[in-house]
Amino acid sequence: MAEEIHTPVKTKDVNWWLIYSCTVISMGAIFWGYDIGILSTIFVAPGFKKALHNPSSAETGLITAIFSAGQFVGYGFLAGPTNNRFGRRWAGFLGTIVLLVGAALQAGAVHLSMMVIGRIIAGVGTGVVSTSVPLYLSEIAPARLRGAYVAANQVGIVFGISMAFWVGYGLSFWNTGRGVDAQWRISIAVQALPAFIYMCGVLTLPESPRWLVGADRMEDAVQALAKLRGTNNIESLQAELDEIHSNILWHKQHSVNSAKVFFTDPALWSRLWRAWALCFLQQMSGAAGIRYYLPTNFIAAGTSKELSLLASGIDGTVQVACTVAGVFLIDRMGRRHALGIGAIIMAFCLMINGALQLAYPNQANSSANYCNIFFIFFFTVGYSIGFGPCAWIYASEIFPANVRSKGLGISVTGTSLGSIIVGQVWPVAVANIGPKTYFIFMSFNVFSTFLVYLCYPETKRKTLEELDSHFGKLNIHSEEEATPKQMLGEEHVEVKDVVKAA
Repeated sequence: MAEEIHTPVKTKDVNWWLIYSCTVISMGAIFWGYDIGILSTIFVAPGFKKALHNPSSAETGLITAIFSAGQFVGYGFLAGPTNNRFGRRWAGFLGTIVLLVGAALQAGAVHLSMMVIGRIIAGVGTGVVSTSVPLYLSEIAPARLRGAYVAANQVGIVFGISMAFWVGYGLSFWNTGRGVDAQWRISIAVQALPAFIYMCGVLTLPESPRWLVGADRMEDAVQALAKLRGTNNIESLQAELDEIHSNILWHKQHSVNSAKVFFTDPALWSRLWRAWALCFLQQMSGAAGIRYYLPTNFIAAGTSKELSLLASGIDGTVQVACTVAGVFLIDRMGRRHALGIGAIIMAFCLMINGALQLAYPNQANSSANYCNIFFIFFFTVGYSIGFGPCAWIYASEIFPANVRSKGLGISVTGTSLGSIIVGQVWPVAVANIGPKTYFIFMSFNVFSTFLVYLCYPETKRKTLEELDSHFGKLNIHSEEEATPKQMLGEEHVEVKDVVKAA
């Protein structure tokens, strides 16, 4: 049935409006990436250390981790209601405003408390933005290419990381006079530029057709769907609209007002634990520690401070290239293979870094140092094809329409929790057990490989509506209720009437 629905529009999978919409909405992911990248560069900035009175490793960990605590609040309590009430576009817009308030406080920080408060507020805003982006992408993408389009979210994140590294590297040369204090503050403030472009651009996009159907705005949904599919083919649009509409009507019979149902309904629970675990393991893979403290990690691997900043910029660029390459692989490899192979690569890279730094402490062997640096770069390859994009793709596509935003919001609290743990533990662990830190996170990647291949069903090339039954039938519906297709009845909307009216 699904193949019949999508075959008529197969040649229209790529069109100007779809690409434009994905490009603009993906800019919302830049802010999280920029935060990761810029924080790692300001940690080694003399002006930052002076302004915050030489923060200890524990205080540095607090600055890093508290952002994720704000994200946790945004994910768990605000993302679902905001996306449901205002739509995916406006949720991203509102989240960006909150994020900019937090960024302003960070840029003007004169003591640790001000920095921490700014980080919390920015985290809350990012929590809302970073859920609206994959939700929008998953809901507008054609089924057979959904992995590639949702992976644009990860492209936005790594572009933000790369942008931040290069901004931090460039401003690091302003190291005299006022520049000592201004460089790190300007580095934080620069994110206002992509934020302004994003906020202007998002207002020009069509809203998610699935959200519009759920809000009973059927005419707007038809127009948005026609624009995103690049066609006025009545037959193909009618088939896709009917599938979306009937599925949403079916789920509306039992609206979910409490998060409790995710833990009591077996079919929802089977989705939730898988999505949450992926988001948690995405950070416990070591990626959060590698990225937040990348210049510090390069210094530990044997580079100078100046060279570490340059290497960080290069690594960010490599990550963008790897993620773009991964976009073209995800719908071919499938989610499971991308996750499994990526985890194996990351585990191997972490093992090499830990082993060589133990064997040759204090950068005693230049060949070992070069090898460590290479495998920090190669770690990026594994993350970029695996957990980086796939955790977001999987979590944004497996929940039913009526609980998709709530399900994603709860799931990505795993990302926040993982970031909090890694952000707080990494600098303290490095200070106390040194290179053995790499082995801790290596073990999480080994575990992830077995978990994915044993417990995760493949989801590639299936429509969001098909995935409803892929994880089991929801018990919130009775056996006597009509099937989704039977639900349309008098509420059936003729696409041709809407197209003629338009």
